[in-house]
Amino acid sequence: MSPMLVHAVRFMDSRQLLRMSRSWIQRNRRTLIPILVAIIVSIPAVGDLRSDSYPLSTYPMFSGNRPALADLVTVVGVNSDSSVVRLSPELIAGSDEPILASATVAQAIRSGTADVLCVEVAARVRTARPELVEVLVRTERSDVVARIAEGAEPVAVFEHARCSIGT
Repeated sequence: MSPMLVHAVRFMDSRQLLRMSRSWIQRNRRTLIPILVAIIVSIPAVGDLRSDSYPLSTYPMFSGNRPALADLVTVVGVNSDSSVVRLSPELIAGSDEPILASATVAQAIRSGTADVLCVEVAARVRTARPELVEVLVRTERSDVVARIAEGAEPVAVFEHARCSIGT
C-alpha cells in the first residue's frame, strides 16, 4: 500500500469508507458471490468427517460396524403342539406400527410389567387367534444376517412372562 493511500484511509470518516466498500462490492459481486458460496459449501469438508451435516453427509448411522448378534423384544403365541407363532403388531400393542409394538414390549420388560402386557395380549389373541394356547413375552438374541437371509432361529431366548390364553 502506498503511504498516500494509508494516509487517505486513516483520515476518512466511516461513512466514506462504507460508501467505498459498498461500491467495490457492487463492482465485484459477480466474482464474490460464487467464491463465497464455494467457501460456505466446502467448510464441512475440512471439519470432522465422522459427523453428519450439510452439505457433506456421511450417514454414520449406517456406516459403522454393527455386532453380529442383536436382541429383539417381542411377544409370540404358542400352539398346542408347542410351535411358536409370530404375532402381528396389532395383537401385541393394539396398533399396526411395528416400532410402537416393539417399544411397548421393551417398556413393559424395563418396568417389570411384562406379565401385565402378557395378559393384555392374551385377551386380544383369544378372539383373533383361537388356535393359540399361550402367549410369551420374550427377548430373542439372533444373528441378524442369518435370520433375515436364511430364516434362522434365535441363538438365545430370554422369557420375561408366560400366560395362558384360556377360553
